[in-house]
Amino acid sequence: MKKTIQQSDPDPSQLLRRTIHPEVKVADAAEGLVDYVASDETIDFYSEIIVASGWRFTHFQNNAPLLDSHASGSIAHQVGKVVSYRVHNGRLEERARWAIDVPENDLARLGFSMTAKGYLKAVSVGFYPTKLVGSWDVEPFAELVESLGLGAGDASKVRRIYTEQEQVELSACVLGANPNALAKAFEDGAVSEAELASVGFGGDDEYDFLVKAGQAFESPECSAAFRAMITLEMNNLY
Repeated sequence: MKKTIQQSDPDPSQLLRRTIHPEVKVADAAEGLVDYVASDETIDFYSEIIVASGWRFTHFQNNAPLLDSHASGSIAHQVGKVVSYRVHNGRLEERARWAIDVPENDLARLGFSMTAKGYLKAVSVGFYPTKLVGSWDVEPFAELVESLGLGAGDASKVRRIYTEQEQVELSACVLGANPNALAKAFEDGAVSEAELASVGFGGDDEYDFLVKAGQAFESPECSAAFRAMITLEMNNLY
């Protein structure tokens, strides 16, 4: 029997976030418009699949924020809004407008500049799951796997498939979640010290740490634990 999560009033503790690294297309640089593939039906890091036809936008259509790294505790973390969305060919495709027209929103201008110059590509969808099928639900899981066209090898890697989910927000992983991109942009001169200072960085020690953090992220010898420590320190700096 299919397992279903029903939510009349969403529980914040059940908000999920899934990140992919899509090909990003700047649709209109003057307007800050960027097209994203926000989600697809590939097996993700959590051994899960999100069925594209299951996306729902009941609340999202009223307020579709583009956030910095899922931070929603302050209006300062909203860097734009999603202006259109659709499910097409097994993908959730969304167009976002970065708030580059707001002089006070330094973070939006930094994020869009990094996006336009190819340093920032990751987006992450925040959503509440409403229906899912787990590998423990043997018969419905097998039927769903077959409908998705998964081979036996891929099917064995999947533990959960979301068949219906409510989108809450779309996030660009601007600073703490993506130090490698930020460090590359800084090293290449795409982001200046003044721009970094406008969003909280300052001092030679922090700039030096940023560069070294980016180099560490690129190293194949960088362990998952060390990456987590770097990300935590980036968040602390920011």
